[in-house]
Amino acid sequence: MTKSHSKPKLQVYKRDGHLLPLTEYDAQEIEQAPIDQLYDLVPVFKRSDPHHKLYWATLGNVVQQTGAWASSAHLHDDLKMLCGHYRTVINRATGGLYYIPDSIAYRKMDQAEFAAYFEQAMEKLSETIGYDPLAARQ
Repeated sequence: MTKSHSKPKLQVYKRDGHLLPLTEYDAQEIEQAPIDQLYDLVPVFKRSDPHHKLYWATLGNVVQQTGAWASSAHLHDDLKMLCGHYRTVINRATGGLYYIPDSIAYRKMDQAEFAAYFEQAMEKLSETIGYDPLAARQ
């Protein structure tokens, strides 16, 4: 017989140099674990949903006001390229180079990285359209 669902992942946080259980469930599961139980820890990076939404709202407003891009996604790709967030790929069949924008997805950038990208992107966008798109929202 197989289980229809698995147990939730255990979560811990670091405080004063120690890893501590996040919830009562985590504490109970760790307490019940056998001696010498090995765990794989994977850090979880938090991102600010309001900051991420501000980015996309700003892009939407710029697209609507300027008509210079077909969509927010097109502007987003242009900004990533302008900010150097891309990788260079060599087509092995032709030897030609092309560029692919990197992702700003939550799993790809933590909040500090996104904040730096956001500032750079807004600066490049201001230079491109001739005004501060954040100031125009107010």
